[in-house]
Amino acid sequence: MPEHKRYNKVIDLLEQGKTVFASGLVWNGNLDDLTFVADSDYDMVMIEMEHEGLSFNNLRVSLQFLLNRQRIAAKGNLQPDVVPLVRIPPNSRERNQWIIKQALDTGVYGLVLPHLNTVDEAQAAVIAARYPQVTGAADFEPVGQRGWWQRIAPRYWGLSAQEYYDAADLWPLDPDGNLLLMGIVEEPEGVSNLRDILRQVRGIGAIWAGPGDMSVAMGLRGNAGHPEVQANLLRILETCQEFDVPCATGANTPEQVAMRMEQGFRIIITAPDKSTPGLNEGRRLAGR
Repeated sequence: MPEHKRYNKVIDLLEQGKTVFASGLVWNGNLDDLTFVADSDYDMVMIEMEHEGLSFNNLRVSLQFLLNRQRIAAKGNLQPDVVPLVRIPPNSRERNQWIIKQALDTGVYGLVLPHLNTVDEAQAAVIAARYPQVTGAADFEPVGQRGWWQRIAPRYWGLSAQEYYDAADLWPLDPDGNLLLMGIVEEPEGVSNLRDILRQVRGIGAIWAGPGDMSVAMGLRGNAGHPEVQANLLRILETCQEFDVPCATGANTPEQVAMRMEQGFRIIITAPDKSTPGLNEGRRLAGR
């Protein structure tokens, strides 16, 4: 099978200036939904572990159900059609290196970092997510602290341990890297500090403008559509555009997708619809 220099399709699309479409968060271990996404036209799936509960065994099983051998054979290279990221449980200020390390060791192609608010938090995540680099390398700093364990992740990517080491660095800190760190800015503090984060920390590859927790942090009790919340999302977008960092946000309807794309969001998180037409008609006929 021919090799593919860029193993992460999401980074490939972003470098080409194309919009990335994500399925939204899929519960870790929800094999039916993961199989649906694996056979879909989504570019990326984010596996949810922030609120689901921490289980690396479930995560390893989930990743297996994202593999579509027919698609791999037809494509003729190792780049997955649907790229798996995982949203880890600790808020960025908690700096749990072991969770970052063990999540990456399952073979995911990147991490979603909740509640990213400061430069120090971003830098700590970058350091935890990258291996120590070869002395003299142009991207030697910041010195990585990810531990070396080569059994699962290289196998999932279809690489030798040495090939995985070369490929599994953070983009765009390493221009040839294939791991994506996406921080969620979902509090006013993060909005205020985002310019400093993007100026000083090159290993954060994308930012998710998150309205839900933003509304709670602003005292609006989950009212994500409030104008002040939406204004903060656009401030996040403006800062990301200033530093040419891809910005993500959710869109629930075709009209919202069009609006967010026109605004300049480069990663669109749009979940599939689940409908119950038979149930609805049955309830109508039954007078319920």
